[in-house]
Amino acid sequence: MTFDPKKGAALLLGAAALYLVGAVATGHSARAEVPPDVTPRAADAALDVWKAAAGLVEADGKALVLDVRPADAYARYHLPGAESAPGASAADVAARAAGRPFVLVYAGKDEVAQKLVTEARKQSSGARIHYLVDGARAWYLALALPVPLFAEAGPPDGYAEALAQLQSWLAYPDPSARGATLQSIQALAKAGYQPSLLKAGGGPKAGGAKKKISGGCG
Repeated sequence: MTFDPKKGAALLLGAAALYLVGAVATGHSARAEVPPDVTPRAADAALDVWKAAAGLVEADGKALVLDVRPADAYARYHLPGAESAPGASAADVAARAAGRPFVLVYAGKDEVAQKLVTEARKQSSGARIHYLVDGARAWYLALALPVPLFAEAGPPDGYAEALAQLQSWLAYPDPSARGATLQSIQALAKAGYQPSLLKAGGGPKAGGAKKKISGGCG
């Protein structure tokens, strides 16, 4: 019996149609069922907060986080487990990245971190070296800011629990909680909740009705 490509395509289309009908009937969209991909790719130099967090969790406590800001900025606030390395060179980063499954660098300015990571990658071929977009400020606003205090609306259902799960893992990495923590990161990314945005006073103004809180993290 030979395979008929036309019949095969028709079967696939039929199955897709049945899935869509079922999704509509149950009040769920097909897109809503697909969790966001928070997996950091080896080729990606720049990572947002959620991909950076996923990279740390996937490394099972063996990651390296380097804070290359001045020591006083590090003292004010830094990522959990970060090592202070003010003014580190690309050679320094490449050397310290040896044998690490995941390396995250952040600086006071993205262009500084980007240049440093780009050069370090050249010197350590194949190393998983990345930088955190918007640095410590982005991390603080997403994971350390008291969420209900500044948000114009309460967080969606499950957000607080997912955030607590991730914060717990960052404080005490637990290999047995790896899967649950990655699911929590997906939930946080999918929610798209931004507690760092405030409504401007009065009616909408030119340039947008919202403003972003400054994290003051250097």
